[in-house]
Amino acid sequence: MRYLILAISLLIIACQGKEHPMIKLTEEHQKALNSIEVMDGFEVELVAADPLIADPVAMEIDEDGNWYVLEMSGYPLDLSKKGHVKKLVDTNQDGYPDKSILFADSLTLPMGIMKWKKGILVADSPNILYLEDTDGDNKADKREVILTGFSLSNPQHNMNSPKFGIDNWIYLGHSGAINSFSYENIFGDKGKEITFAGNPNAPKLPQNGNGRNVRFKPGSFEIESLSGETQYGHTTDPWGRRFYTDNADHLFHEVIDARYVNANKNLVISEAMSKIPDHGDACEVYPISENPNHQLLTDIGVVTSSCSVTWYDGGAFGKDFKNVTFIGEPTHNLVHADIIESKGATFSGKRLLEKKEFLASKDPWFRPVNFYVGPDGALYVVDYYRQLIEHPEWMSDEVNKSGALYNGSTKGRIYRVTKKGSDPMDWMKSVRLSEKSSEDLVKLLSHENGWFRKTAQRLLFQRGDKKVASALSDVVRSDAEYGPVAALWLLHDWGILSPKDLEHALKSSSEGVRENALQLADRMMQKPGFKGNLALNESLIKLADDPSARVRFQWICSSSYLSLSKMAELKAKILTKDIDDHWTGIAAIASSQGAEYDLLKFSTQAMGPTASEGKSEFLGYLAATLVKKGDTEFLNLAIDTNPKNDWWQAAILKGVAAYVNETHADFHLSEVQKDLMARTFYSTENNELRGSIIRIFGISGLPKNNAIIAEGNKKASVSANKELQASSLKLAALSKTPAIEAQLVGLLKQKNPEHLQVAAINSLPKILKPTDLIAINQAYSSMAPKAKKEWIKYMLFNDTYITNLLKEVEKNNIPKADLAWPQFVELMNYYDKGVRALARKVLAIAEDRKAILQNYLPAAEMAGNADNGKKVFEANCTTCHIIKDVKGVEFGPNLSTLKSRNALSIVTEIINPNNSIADKYGQWEVEKTDGTRLTGIITSENNQSIALKLMGGAVQNIEKNRIKSKRDMRISAMPNGLEGNINLKAMADLLAYIKK
Repeated sequence: MRYLILAISLLIIACQGKEHPMIKLTEEHQKALNSIEVMDGFEVELVAADPLIADPVAMEIDEDGNWYVLEMSGYPLDLSKKGHVKKLVDTNQDGYPDKSILFADSLTLPMGIMKWKKGILVADSPNILYLEDTDGDNKADKREVILTGFSLSNPQHNMNSPKFGIDNWIYLGHSGAINSFSYENIFGDKGKEITFAGNPNAPKLPQNGNGRNVRFKPGSFEIESLSGETQYGHTTDPWGRRFYTDNADHLFHEVIDARYVNANKNLVISEAMSKIPDHGDACEVYPISENPNHQLLTDIGVVTSSCSVTWYDGGAFGKDFKNVTFIGEPTHNLVHADIIESKGATFSGKRLLEKKEFLASKDPWFRPVNFYVGPDGALYVVDYYRQLIEHPEWMSDEVNKSGALYNGSTKGRIYRVTKKGSDPMDWMKSVRLSEKSSEDLVKLLSHENGWFRKTAQRLLFQRGDKKVASALSDVVRSDAEYGPVAALWLLHDWGILSPKDLEHALKSSSEGVRENALQLADRMMQKPGFKGNLALNESLIKLADDPSARVRFQWICSSSYLSLSKMAELKAKILTKDIDDHWTGIAAIASSQGAEYDLLKFSTQAMGPTASEGKSEFLGYLAATLVKKGDTEFLNLAIDTNPKNDWWQAAILKGVAAYVNETHADFHLSEVQKDLMARTFYSTENNELRGSIIRIFGISGLPKNNAIIAEGNKKASVSANKELQASSLKLAALSKTPAIEAQLVGLLKQKNPEHLQVAAINSLPKILKPTDLIAINQAYSSMAPKAKKEWIKYMLFNDTYITNLLKEVEKNNIPKADLAWPQFVELMNYYDKGVRALARKVLAIAEDRKAILQNYLPAAEMAGNADNGKKVFEANCTTCHIIKDVKGVEFGPNLSTLKSRNALSIVTEIINPNNSIADKYGQWEVEKTDGTRLTGIITSENNQSIALKLMGGAVQNIEKNRIKSKRDMRISAMPNGLEGNINLKAMADLLAYIKK
């Protein structure tokens, strides 16, 4: 399900048990306030509401306590520019707003606001706008486009949430356009190049920034894509580590920065983010809503509309909230909180509360879509307050036509959450940071409240007052917890960071400061005064042995741009210690451009005789990088007869084969290398290594010295080792001689051991003699069970024989029941219309989905057996889906999200999967330059490649220069026809299991 992911701000003034003037609430507002339950020790007051504001999605408080609220009235479908910025005013000086002024209007679907210079920045796709009041009448009379080119797609995926970063860049949330099947006429814009408006010579990003987050600097016309993406909202901890969110996946960490990913152009990587909740994707939530208004495709009882992840840094909630993030879950009318803990190079998020949420409302119209941590340390909750929050793309036609889409569009609220006994809100009348001297602003960089730190830093950056350089250096050297990071980046951006400042930061007691110091070191160490500085070099060398895994990880990342004595040894020391951390291995490769071979040599020597998943994964990635680079000398390492080396040799060769098969990269072996590899094949007892060698020979061809293979096969034929027998047969088949082809067919025409029949099928040539094809099909009924499955796969994966397979099924020579469900899927979604039509005819898939649905709707009312339903799920669903207690393939959505959905809705989606395609699960067909066609889900994309997840869960990284065409199939990866395997009772059982 996809839901609006936004931010909100609203009107009235209310206070629970606080001693300050109160504005009398209306009965409606009091009821809304009373409906909210919050964690023990906290209280909630309503501080802004309709009619002062309506449809709030974000808010900003500037340096002088001016309160701006961004309103998006056009959601979900109205592009007639009804969006506003309201300025809230306290006319009676009681600390609370009692008046709103229209600061700006004519905004389309605005999704973020940030104070900048004398005005504000607003994210309103396709533009970033700058709005300023130049004449003091509280209305913006200056309007400039800063950036343009972002897609105007479904509002949930538009660019959003500009935020000023710890490094003085402005960061934007962004996840790229999606395809709208019902509203393409409105949301079909996929974006253009992202450019600075009015400056054609400035840097630019490719179309829609490749769907990644973006950062920019308006003053210097700098712009970059990040390595991660988010849907609505993003946040950082006090040291600049970035966290994102996306509907059911409520918490991501961007582990490796784009600067380091891009340091090695040959790096092979599909993703730079990590999902961090220890309670999983689509985790359970605990709403208290009364009479909730959930829609057709709402995933009930689990996170499904996560938005506006916010790190609490207000300093007013106590030490237990020092590392806490909040996310809005507007569909379930609640606010979820996690505690963030370090976990190697990344983090883990655990629930703040068990079986309860930080804040929830009984009111089903309560829609918390954004948060703001204020000058008082309070958490401000922006409530969009709508009857419907889901987008019509994923709602029933009945609801869409009911006239209720905009119910609540004149309403909206902002709540203030504080610890019990906190002081009343007074920042509207007391905060005046613009009047403070630069020296005073420097002092605020160490404030316990992040609002003061960030606001002071922004003001200092905009002032450019270098007179405070000495004061900033004092902050760096103070070893305070927070201030040094901001001070470091200000000094850096002003070009006055000193080697002594950096040295102090590298020795800080705070790991966050040390991380940032390393980032600055990799930017500065080649500059005069830094290059060759012995004290700095010594400090950097010591950090390679830092007690913090995060600092060690950053050290490896930064080493891309550092030049230190014994660099390889230092990096190797970290790698050896942290090798089972996936991200450490990726960072080591990214930082080794030009030295990948040296890294491989050391790693194979230092990792010992014991294999691990982390070690093997790292070596596979490293080998792929070397092949991409065009350096095959390293293969000599993977060829010997020492059994202690078998595990890592298998990992290296597996990585090589996987990359070459995916990319069709040029790859060659010398005859000497081939001979050595063949001898290794027969001497090893490691079947993983044998399999890897077969893959390599499948690419490079067999050695010309046939004697080695002939002698080896002779020994294998009398061996009791079935794995060796099967592997030897596969290896011999690579010769593609008439004799070996006849041997393979002969093994299938007559009864033979299953392992040999399976090996024979896996070794058959792509094109068979017509007589051999007929003979194998005639022998199908007598084949061993696993061999039957492999024969079907052989024909299915070979374009030449797909029609033949369907005709054999039609004649019942191959029973339809022998086809697995994913094979049904592939045949009925086949790119060739003729094959697709034949498949639907032969497999008896009725295309009248409405008629079929009527036959299955009674299952929603039947009492199913969940235990039997689990078996139905395992047999039919695990090839594409996972669910909590069943291991499957994560190709389609996690079906745990369906637990509390309406049973009728689940039946509808099973019988008619194209009724609504889950966001980001649309099927794509990719044709490569060599004619190969692949279908799957595009999971990520950058300037160099796309990551295509294939059915079965495997991900192929395809370089863009090897893509001939890329077509959105506009259909679900799950085809019609599941009812062919599931009768009415089984459907009822399946529903009972899913909803258990």
